[in-house]
Amino acid sequence: MPTSATTMPCRFQLYRHRDATGVSGTGVVAWGTVYPNGKVSLAWCGPRPSINVYESLADVTAIHGHDGHTQIVVYDELPHPAAIDPARLLSRFDARAV
Repeated sequence: MPTSATTMPCRFQLYRHRDATGVSGTGVVAWGTVYPNGKVSLAWCGPRPSINVYESLADVTAIHGHDGHTQIVVYDELPHPAAIDPARLLSRFDARAV
């Protein structure tokens, strides 16, 4: 999918309501960026922070969604709105309610 050179990346956070594994904890567990080409970077919070790269936001939700216990809270317009499961997405306006 071609993108405009002026398209900006989208910022988001992973907000975990329940930590089923006991590793990441709850609340904001990672910060991320969706780039205009669809790739995603994810910077983990916590005592062992790391940065990972994924093919898409859909991959991030499939891997780290924990069966709906983790939501993606976006702060900017998604460059690829169809790349995410809407059931796991909170808009930037809903983020204040989290």
